Amino acid sequence: MPIEARRVAEAARPRRQRLALPASRFIGREGELAGIAELLRRGDRLVTLWGPAGMGKTRLALELASGWAEAQAGEAVWLCELTACRDLRAVCGAVARAIGAQVAAGRREATLVERIGRALAAEGRALLVLDNLEQVIEAAAPALDAWVRAAPELRFLVTSRERTRLPGEVSYELGPLGLPAEGSSERSAAVALFLDRAAAHRAPAPPPPDGERLADVAALVRRLEGIPLAIELAAAREGVLGVRGLLARLGSRLDLLAGAARGREARQATLRGAIEWSWDLLDDRERRALACCSVFRGPFTLEAAAAVLAEPDAAAIDRVEALRDKSLLRAAPPGSDGATRFALYEGVRELAAEKLAERGEREGAAERHAAFYLAAGEAAAADFERRGALDALNRIAGDLEELLAVAEGALAATVEGALAAVAEGPQGEGSRAAGPQGEGRRAAAERALRALCAVEPVLSTRGPFGAQLEPLDRALAAAEQLAADPLVVARALAARGRARRLRGQAEAALEDLGRARAQAAALGAEALLSGIVADLGVLHHGRREMERAREHYEQALALHRALGDRRAEGRALGNLGALHHDERREGEAAGYYERAIAIAAEIGDGRLEGIFSTNAGLLEQERGAPAQARRRYERAAAILGEVGDLRLLAITLGNLGALHHEEGRLAEARACHGRAVALLREVGDRRSEAIALCRLGAALASLEEVEEARRALEPAERLLAQLGDEPDVELARVASGFVDVALAQAARRAGQGDEAAARAGAARRKIARAREGAEGAPSSASRSDDVRLLLRILERSLAALGLPEGRGEGGERELLLTEGARFCRPPGGSWHDLRERHAARRLLVALAEQQRRAPGRGLSLAALQEAGWPGERILPGAAANRIYVAMNQLRKLGLKPWLRRDGEGYSLDPALPVHHVAVEPATGGDGRD
Repeated sequence: MPIEARRVAEAARPRRQRLALPASRFIGREGELAGIAELLRRGDRLVTLWGPAGMGKTRLALELASGWAEAQAGEAVWLCELTACRDLRAVCGAVARAIGAQVAAGRREATLVERIGRALAAEGRALLVLDNLEQVIEAAAPALDAWVRAAPELRFLVTSRERTRLPGEVSYELGPLGLPAEGSSERSAAVALFLDRAAAHRAPAPPPPDGERLADVAALVRRLEGIPLAIELAAAREGVLGVRGLLARLGSRLDLLAGAARGREARQATLRGAIEWSWDLLDDRERRALACCSVFRGPFTLEAAAAVLAEPDAAAIDRVEALRDKSLLRAAPPGSDGATRFALYEGVRELAAEKLAERGEREGAAERHAAFYLAAGEAAAADFERRGALDALNRIAGDLEELLAVAEGALAATVEGALAAVAEGPQGEGSRAAGPQGEGRRAAAERALRALCAVEPVLSTRGPFGAQLEPLDRALAAAEQLAADPLVVARALAARGRARRLRGQAEAALEDLGRARAQAAALGAEALLSGIVADLGVLHHGRREMERAREHYEQALALHRALGDRRAEGRALGNLGALHHDERREGEAAGYYERAIAIAAEIGDGRLEGIFSTNAGLLEQERGAPAQARRRYERAAAILGEVGDLRLLAITLGNLGALHHEEGRLAEARACHGRAVALLREVGDRRSEAIALCRLGAALASLEEVEEARRALEPAERLLAQLGDEPDVELARVASGFVDVALAQAARRAGQGDEAAARAGAARRKIARAREGAEGAPSSASRSDDVRLLLRILERSLAALGLPEGRGEGGERELLLTEGARFCRPPGGSWHDLRERHAARRLLVALAEQQRRAPGRGLSLAALQEAGWPGERILPGAAANRIYVAMNQLRKLGLKPWLRRDGEGYSLDPALPVHHVAVEPATGGDGRD
């Protein structure tokens, strides 16, 4: 070895550098620490730990180097701090000092790189940590590549805000600390860091945090996005401001998180300093791109970035890629449309917004942002209206945050314009909308309305319902004052009417839809008019105004057909089916449902198919066909889950849960209802949530979880009472009957006969009230399929209890039949097995069907003969004798008071309620006459 090289090697013989670790505890990066150490142990020789400002890259590298020095006996570990370096010569000098190499000053850079490479190679196995490479990465990367090749046994750990992109590099991106889930106060890594650093700034140490403080800290670290530097800086001020004070001041986090840390370099002492360090490393095109990206509220696509930057796609891709490589943009999860998205951390966004204003480009960037998202949102909304397709809904969902930001920005512009108009003073009659100032305000109001209409498909299907109501109120008030485009106003009125209906504000919804209808008719906007007429039908239907609902549905159907709108035609047919369903005209309802489902399948509208498949399933369930109902519900749930309509999915799950309940599968019923409640709470459909809570409470009571049932039923009863719809109020009473049955069961087991009878009597009275209704008014059971469904299950539960009726209770006055009348239970009687009594069973089925189709009209002997002995040729006298014998069997089963005979033939008393149940009794009774 040459003498000079030997002297260099001897000067750099393996020795451990003393690593100065911070005094504070290392918190929350244990997984990352282990992951990077594993990369180095397995032989990766160049590992770059990269990420944005404030993520704790240096601290993690120090912790790893310290542990490595202890674990790898005989290996040198060096830390080389590059913050002050601005060129390759400075980097070479810093590395030489770190490893103890003697390198003569004044040498050419190439010679310096080569000499350091030889010195590193002489060390054998060692670890060199190069901290903060980003500001000299262009100059230093070739030298680093040469050192990696020159020293095959040396490992390099680099920290940087940008990757080196050298061959063989393994990049490890460092993201935020673990955060608690929304609404949770769990002790995540971010919470633990805040509590530790806050305690270090307070003497004496504060008491252990209670639940309320933990919840506040969890909310704070979520707002700080889990960035360690931001958390530490906030913790330093917690003693003065308190956690809630910090939360209240986070609107300007760059100023709040400043001047709080001592003993740090300027770039680490404040959040502003950390981010400005990265800003200063950008070229002007990258700075403009980052500043313009501050107009995005949330994650954005490359297409959106190109529009806001006003650059060709290729150039925009280069800018976004450069900012991503420099950790100033982060990769965001793909939206529901599957597109790749990027986002800014809030601190970066705040600084970038300041720079955008300084450059005088804020207004232009905001205009391009609004134009892009309005065009995309309106196109997707029109596509969804036309096809009902999932991809259109997903496109709107992916841009939801930006569209709401467009609306808010436009509303702010109308307010600013109004203030400016007031400052200018009165300008005469009609001046409010006159002149450039008025034109600008009018355009801003229209923009707000257009954005809010564009987001309606998502908010009305996935929730939260009514989220656009408050901004719609403000935008409509401004638009009407400024004489905005009447077509835009009509669309917005219709959107607000639909939103109000979903929020249970029926009167206000009726007013909005009525005004929208009048404007659409005056403008000749037939497509808009047809949709509004259909919406009015739904509103009247919900108010149980059946004739008015029918009038609107049929008018909408005619308009849709004239326009050739197949999707809207299918919707109108399905709504007519629901109307007939509620009127107990089951055959007509089934026909309308099938036609609606066929159109939905033909045009590929999964949401429409899911809606009416659910309705058809409910009809099948009411008609005593549980297997067909289950297939309908499961099909609908699969479709609606794929479409992402959480409200309709929840309603379908509720119906499936009711079927499980009726069939005795109580655990499955509870699971379905619990999920339905959670989904409806998420989207904000208060009425449907209350109905789901009633069903959940009924299932819990049937499981004898009485207290849990009451906790579900109490808020449901309060909410339905507030909404004031009588059938819904009755539904809550019927649901509470399940608690009565559960308590009766418990009392009977405890030998408390009187208590059991009293509880059973309470349940029977609730059944009677729902079935009979007030004087001269239709009963709740006749007006609501939700009430009928729960009544059927409650009656079966009460019958299974086996308690006799108390004196004057009103009793069980219904005929229960299982599928095909294999078993029957006459009013006030017990279950009977008819499986071997084929003729009597068939006749009972025929009589029940005749009572449903034509109450009070008898079946002739010929019709009864065909029903009881299909296909047989029997002499009239013999047939009459057979019918008499079979009818006598039915009389002996307990149907004698209800069997009628007149000149037309035999019939069941029209006053006898007949209900089909899905589950056969565990025992079929004695089976005797």
